[in-house]
Amino acid sequence: MRSIFLLGVVLFLLLRGFRSPFLFVLAYVWASIFTPQQVAYSIISSIPISFIFAALSFGSVFFLKKVDYIKWRSQSIIAGGFAVWMTVTLLWAVVPEAAYFKWDWAVKGIIFTIIIPNFVRNRQDFEAFIWTILISGMAHCIAFGAKVMLSGGGYGVPLGLVAGNTGYGEGSTLAMFSVSLIPMVMYLYFHQTLLPQPRFVKLMLVTFLVFSLLSAIGTYARTALVCLVVLASCLIYYGKRRLVNVILVLIFVGVIYPFIGAGWADRMSSIDNNSEVSAMGRVAVWKWVIDYVKTHPWGGSFDMYRINSYTMDLPDGSVLTVANKAFHSIYFEVLGEGGIPGILIFIALIGVTIMTFMRHKKILEATGELWLGDAGRYLLISTLVFLAGGVFIGVAFQSYFYYLVALSAAYINLGKKYEHA
Repeated sequence: MRSIFLLGVVLFLLLRGFRSPFLFVLAYVWASIFTPQQVAYSIISSIPISFIFAALSFGSVFFLKKVDYIKWRSQSIIAGGFAVWMTVTLLWAVVPEAAYFKWDWAVKGIIFTIIIPNFVRNRQDFEAFIWTILISGMAHCIAFGAKVMLSGGGYGVPLGLVAGNTGYGEGSTLAMFSVSLIPMVMYLYFHQTLLPQPRFVKLMLVTFLVFSLLSAIGTYARTALVCLVVLASCLIYYGKRRLVNVILVLIFVGVIYPFIGAGWADRMSSIDNNSEVSAMGRVAVWKWVIDYVKTHPWGGSFDMYRINSYTMDLPDGSVLTVANKAFHSIYFEVLGEGGIPGILIFIALIGVTIMTFMRHKKILEATGELWLGDAGRYLLISTLVFLAGGVFIGVAFQSYFYYLVALSAAYINLGKKYEHA
């Protein structure tokens, strides 16, 4: 039944997309985050949904009407350069088969996001894009959060929408993602215009916020605590009414407190434990990556972590040995796979995205559009949460970050449009 329903959704988006090509883009975003092939049991599990919508989106670009404010921004140019460089690294990949497998989805995803700003032409498009990210992500958060309410959650417990320890089925990744969605929830709460019945929509968004918090806490991932601290700090610092945001943060704490058990507190207390095997295992991998890049400045291409082997003395006198251990950090992931050129391009992409959203006050002054000014503020917070959580999880090539990059390019375009309106 689930497969039939999802097939119906795909067919609906496919048919409607020929009338409004932007739906092809939104469908791709939905498919990349919701991952219907992993949710369905049959029928669509073998259909290349993302490829179909990507191909139709690229084809639609040539039929878009040209307007002055839609231009190739630095975000798209840098992202394109990043995709090219990471493709070049395949020439010296240390694990060729695994490298090509990861390249097949990672680089294609980056390239797709380059064309997204061409489709975002007004407030409704911009809002629809954020709604698509949110609803696709909330499918994971609601499924996980509901089970947390019943079972209390736990580290490594498979409560998510998808099986396995990859993508949004991995606890730390889901924790970061769910916290990063909260600023989007808040933005839509104050400014959404697409959906009717505003009171019902606001109630729904409050529910989304609660499930996002439950998902983050229920994973028992220490990444969640880091992301929540960054979120709270940013809401207070960037908020227009700081006292109100302090109260809001306290409400957040009140919502999640009943679901914090002794097990959760014990795991969080180990975040600074220099002898904790999981945490120190990450440090060992990071040291190995640094040593590797010293002799291989161009990197080892995708999935090069598979060749790692490192021994490190721990403060308690024991010896820790890691082998074939994943990066557990977006920064060391890019450094190891893309080398020095790769990490420099990646940092440039991060910098441009952050600086764009940090212009929210100037754009508000230039356009007089409160919704546009607030969009930059809330999306900046979402980006900072991702970057903070990314210190501890290897999701540098997952699509979510590049959607934020695409939104920042579209943000500039819309700023130019409404500035001259």
